[in-house]
Amino acid sequence: MANTTRWIIDLDIEEVQEECRTVAVARLQRDGTTLEGTGTAHRHPRDLDLARVGDDLAAARALVELANLLQTDAGQVLEKFGATPPE
Repeated sequence: MANTTRWIIDLDIEEVQEECRTVAVARLQRDGTTLEGTGTAHRHPRDLDLARVGDDLAAARALVELANLLQTDAGQVLEKFGATPPE
């Protein structure tokens, strides 16, 4: 029988219009700890004002950072038990 674990990631996206910048924060709470990845996107003032693009880029960057943190965490646990961490 398969064992299923559900993780819920909170993703907050904030657009700072006066700075033409979007910031996203991805948070994963598990085992009493929180991992947090942050991503940003900047729009040149002459570019089209397409908020969706900034949201997508900032969110993707936050999720990539969160994924890197998860991989680092897994490697540290493996090292603690004498195993080879993932590459």
